[in-house]
Amino acid sequence: MNQGKKYKAIVLIALIIGISISTAFGQQVECSSRAERVTAVTNANGHLITTKFQFDVPNLQPLLTTTFIASGPTCVVAHLSGLARITDNYVVFQVRIDGVPMRGHTFLPGVNTPVVFRTIDANPEYEDEQFIDPTKVVSYNFFASVPPGEHTVQVLAAAGSNIIAGLEPSVNALVLTLEYR
Repeated sequence: MNQGKKYKAIVLIALIIGISISTAFGQQVECSSRAERVTAVTNANGHLITTKFQFDVPNLQPLLTTTFIASGPTCVVAHLSGLARITDNYVVFQVRIDGVPMRGHTFLPGVNTPVVFRTIDANPEYEDEQFIDPTKVVSYNFFASVPPGEHTVQVLAAAGSNIIAGLEPSVNALVLTLEYR
């Protein structure tokens, strides 16, 4: 087989795999509504993360909670941002509305709990900097469709399995902002 045919075959195989993977992960999910209201919550004292995220039995600790009243069926958009000080390998976050994780999370291999995560970079070029100040920006967006009425939104978190007392991971300037109708 000549080079041109090999290249076309590789491109065709990659295209088929890409289509298969996108089909396996399902269809795009969307919600929309006009945002007339905004609710925001923070804790000026920050949060120590003392809960270990175990892959066999995932644990999450609550960090922020707020409620809002939707005037009608609405698409709620949640923006979460802050500064995470990672003292082990990673931290994970989950934003729930009425006890259900909102859209925008991912699944870690072997774990059925949807979360978003931030890890310490694996690049040895930056290892010294990471050990001196392992603070990383975290910023995520989520959404969910909800019926009219009162709803509760929670931000939960956990960290790697090597939490050391006195050197716990932490999150500062953590802000949850909700947009809804």
